Amino acid sequence: MHVSQIINNKISRVRHVMEDTAEKSSVSLSTTIKDTLSLIATRDNSAMAVMDENDVMVGIVTEKDIIVALEKNGSDILLQPVETIMTSNPVTTDPEAHCKDVLIKMIDGNFRNMPVFDGDTFGGIVQTLEVAEGKLSEVLEENRKLRELIGRLVPTAFYCTSTDDVETVHDKMVKNNLPCVPVVNSNRVMDVIADYEFLTLIGKDDLLRANVQEASSKKT
Repeated sequence: MHVSQIINNKISRVRHVMEDTAEKSSVSLSTTIKDTLSLIATRDNSAMAVMDENDVMVGIVTEKDIIVALEKNGSDILLQPVETIMTSNPVTTDPEAHCKDVLIKMIDGNFRNMPVFDGDTFGGIVQTLEVAEGKLSEVLEENRKLRELIGRLVPTAFYCTSTDDVETVHDKMVKNNLPCVPVVNSNRVMDVIADYEFLTLIGKDDLLRANVQEASSKKT
């Protein structure tokens, strides 16, 4: 087994986050826009896959598509078949796809819904919010592990709290050649601050003091 396999097992996938199922997530080409809208209104997701007579997906229609059609054509459009406003051949994904990759595709394509297929079997529609939450949970978990690791590697004598003086903590870092320090609360590592973050804050503080001194000298 390679390390890459361990990393791969930790990655959030579509199947981990998607709540939708194939049931009631599709309509036929001849379904009216009005009936499609009624179905969307009863679902958590905001889109429907459009299937042909052979139950093969040929498009997708979203809540936004219907709103745009209503704005452009008026309420008469509601009686038209959904195929008149659907997006043909939409981008699809599969249950094992990484949330990060799916999110990038959604952002690049400027869409919020993506049909999911397990082979040739339609499984439902995953939404932007779901894959974003999947990626976020992954990032938060990695950050937690990183905080814990740094907390173990840095001696407790160099821990700091949120109320400690910035310059005092940074001086200690410089003297002991520490690239970062854990910030603790009740002996639990809550955050990790790097040396460049201290320098940024100290630099701003120095600049503010210099401006105040300059303004005072002009008054006198």
